[in-house]
Amino acid sequence: MTAGGPITVRPLAFADGGLADAWRRLLSRSDTRPISQTLEFLEVWTASYGVDQLLLLGAERDGELVAIAPWFCTGGMVFFLGVGEADYHDLVGDGHDPNVVTALVASAAELAEDFEGFKLHFFPESSRTPAALEEASRRLGWSCHDMGDIVTVVVDVAADPAGLRRAVSGSMNKREGWFRQRGGIVVQPLTTAAEVLPLLPEFFDLHVARWESKGIESNYRRPEVRRFLERWVEVSADHGWLRALRIEWEGRTLAMECSWEYERRQYCGQWVFPLADARRSPGQVLLRHSVLEAIRRGVEVYDQGLGDQAYKFLLPSRTVTCSTVGLYPREG
Repeated sequence: MTAGGPITVRPLAFADGGLADAWRRLLSRSDTRPISQTLEFLEVWTASYGVDQLLLLGAERDGELVAIAPWFCTGGMVFFLGVGEADYHDLVGDGHDPNVVTALVASAAELAEDFEGFKLHFFPESSRTPAALEEASRRLGWSCHDMGDIVTVVVDVAADPAGLRRAVSGSMNKREGWFRQRGGIVVQPLTTAAEVLPLLPEFFDLHVARWESKGIESNYRRPEVRRFLERWVEVSADHGWLRALRIEWEGRTLAMECSWEYERRQYCGQWVFPLADARRSPGQVLLRHSVLEAIRRGVEVYDQGLGDQAYKFLLPSRTVTCSTVGLYPREG
């Protein structure tokens, strides 16, 4: 438990003067520091999706901001901003301190309209916040529930870059060979909004076609999801974080991904390819070059995101367990 004075909580706004600097300071000492915890990501998400009630709360001790809760409320439930787009969530700053967490939870419950409880997704296994939430629920006389786990799949590039090169030089290289024998491919790393934005309409269409061929509606049918990616491409490019990749064959898109790099970690986003080429495994060609580009840039961790799909284990990968926590006042 962190020593110090009592905790006070106040609402914040993204436009508050000095918040960007304070956010960076707190994020640097947080248990969880992915790109989806940056102020820039969460501000774009909030503007794109819209929320019924923003609960961006700051916890202060002795006049110093020590933690930020990036939450919102809808239908009486409190969630993390970024849900549905982010693979990891956490409090920013001292989320491990039960005093801080208790104050934030109690304040959010008081402010939330028609409050019913919290459902907080995807704390990575390294986070101490779930334990602090459990202690906060005990102090408040609430119930705390483990609401299930999911894994992300990551590759420790810096540990064995040569081994990773070997992993993408076997069957993936053979898949690429078919295209090389028929005119070759052009690999296009894309890092600016001017390069990527004109490609997004095709990107959305390819995603829709691929998933709906399986009877699954693509998220890119939703205008807010498209709006988020368009704006996030712009903002992330401005900060030097955008790392899209397009593979061209016969003058057209063979495969494309939108990814990002933040603090030497690559965060892989959605990838697409034409259905007509699916039997030739263009996704593996894309994965091969995405990995080679990451090695070339000196990426330390290649994060393939939520889910344990088989293709992710074509690389020397490990899993990170991410937990979801529910908090509810006891009836009566």
